Amino acid sequence: MSQVLTENTSPAGSGDHQAPEMILASNGSVGLPGLAVKQTIAHTNEQAISSADFDWRRELRELIAFLRKPVRGHAKVLTLRQGWRRIALMLALNFCFIVIVTLPIDAALYHWAGLEESVKSDATKISQWVIAVLIAPLGEELAFRAGLRQVKYSLFVAPVLIALLNADKMLALIMAGILLSIAAADVIRLRYTASAVSIRFVRSRAFIRRYPYVFWMYAISFGLVHISNLYSTNGRDYWLVFAVSSQLFGGALLGYLRLRQGLRSAIAYHVLFNAVCLCAELLFP
Repeated sequence: MSQVLTENTSPAGSGDHQAPEMILASNGSVGLPGLAVKQTIAHTNEQAISSADFDWRRELRELIAFLRKPVRGHAKVLTLRQGWRRIALMLALNFCFIVIVTLPIDAALYHWAGLEESVKSDATKISQWVIAVLIAPLGEELAFRAGLRQVKYSLFVAPVLIALLNADKMLALIMAGILLSIAAADVIRLRYTASAVSIRFVRSRAFIRRYPYVFWMYAISFGLVHISNLYSTNGRDYWLVFAVSSQLFGGALLGYLRLRQGLRSAIAYHVLFNAVCLCAELLFP
């Protein structure tokens, strides 16, 4: 049995109620085909998924189409091996983007805007590895990617977590109070409203209709949060937005992985990316 990374829903039945057809088993007994047929179909589908090869060209086309118009739809079922290949492809794309785009931009900003890091990382310290490889991936994915499939989480939980990531506890406390009040008022309203079901349906449709804006809002916010790690020595801080191009692109890739394979795959990607960066810092101090 192969392991599967994503969930997939089976199509609904036709709705026709017909009498079950009896079949004759190989041992001569008569029985219903339901369970046997379902097991055979599931085994056949699983073999087809396992034997299917990972096509990186098709994956790139799907990624480009997704970035043009992000959708929340479910992905195809992937085996564990295919899922890790997709993660490896996303990592390769991100590091190619850093070499081709980010490094030249950072070099230009270093000479023109005096680009410097506000916090110097030290890959020789265990605490740096704990923060970069464990705490940061988990916290940032819960803040920026966990709400991509849930309306309430993206509206009421994620903003507070993002404020906490910026180390602004007072802002996070104020936002939590305001959002909690809004959520409580909304729950009370829906509880005593006869049209609560229709209101929820309209909200869900509006979330799906505006989903590209929601996706890019979180991807861009993920990149902009990292500006706090940089500063300009000559006062040209407004150019620092170009210094986080890698985080902007990475945020889009992480969102794609989260929607196609789940939150755990996005966390795994984030852990590997940070670990590779720390290893590169050790090799090229």
